[in-house]
Amino acid sequence: MNLKNTANIVAGLVLIAIVAPFVIYSVPAVVGAEYSFVVLTASMTPAIAPGDVVIVDDRDTATIAEGDVITFTRGTNEVPVTHRVTAVTTSGGELAFETKGDANSDPDASVVVASNVLGTVIFSIPFIGYVIQFTNTPYGFLALVVVPIGLLIVSELWTLYRGRSPATTAESTAAAGELATAAVAEPASAATDEPATAVAPEGTVTAAEKSTEDMSGFVITSRTLEGAFGPLLVLAIYSGYVAYLGATQTGLTAVAIAMVVGSGISLLVVSMLLVWPRLRTEASPPEPVIVESETDPEPDTDSERATADGGVDQVADTPPAAAEGRIDE
Repeated sequence: MNLKNTANIVAGLVLIAIVAPFVIYSVPAVVGAEYSFVVLTASMTPAIAPGDVVIVDDRDTATIAEGDVITFTRGTNEVPVTHRVTAVTTSGGELAFETKGDANSDPDASVVVASNVLGTVIFSIPFIGYVIQFTNTPYGFLALVVVPIGLLIVSELWTLYRGRSPATTAESTAAAGELATAAVAEPASAATDEPATAVAPEGTVTAAEKSTEDMSGFVITSRTLEGAFGPLLVLAIYSGYVAYLGATQTGLTAVAIAMVVGSGISLLVVSMLLVWPRLRTEASPPEPVIVESETDPEPDTDSERATADGGVDQVADTPPAAAEGRIDE
């Protein structure tokens, strides 16, 4: 494995590590959870700090015990609260819980009935809440959603243009011609007893080496695009469904919007790359068919004309008179 492949693998792992937390926040179901919330206050420090994201799973309230961290709502307050259970009790004949923030000196003023419990915290993701809150602002949405998607579109269109430009096609044809010439010339030199070896100057990169270097990288083929089309289609549909649920239930977030827009544009670009060559093939006029004549070409010179008629190019040591059939005595 060369350095380039190692760098590509490391870059891919880093990208996954950066994107995965935001995917979990946007779609908690990927880890089997129901909710995700950004922590706004420091009442649960040091376990959970402001700017962290808590992932909450729905759980049977009968199994909640002292020491569990739960997320709940209070009355008509729509902002959920995440605190630790200090005691399990009852209130009006219903199961209830006494709660307290780890950083607070006193427990909460009222107990939390079981019907107000959303679930228990299964884990938290530090710091990404700041990015999510910034994304929810107009400038954050522009910087983290609109600009990257715009750059992606420009990059894909530029790649498509360069792949179809005449200059790129000419370079590829010239490189292929040089490789073909080298392949034809190689058997001729191999036929000799001691094949001649051409040594290129130091630091010179031949066309064959350049072609090999280009082929060693990742090449996107029609098969690659066809393989990516299905997963992108599923991702676009799933992202749209998640965004619909968010819009109708918990509220539409910027991350959900970014997933929908990003997957939709990626699907559109892949579709264009798949359909565009076929459209160009159908739209381009057929190449003229050149039929070679079966008759022999007329000779240009007298000698060539004589040879074509079955004559002799030159008769050595024959006097002119003998050629005419006369003998001088």
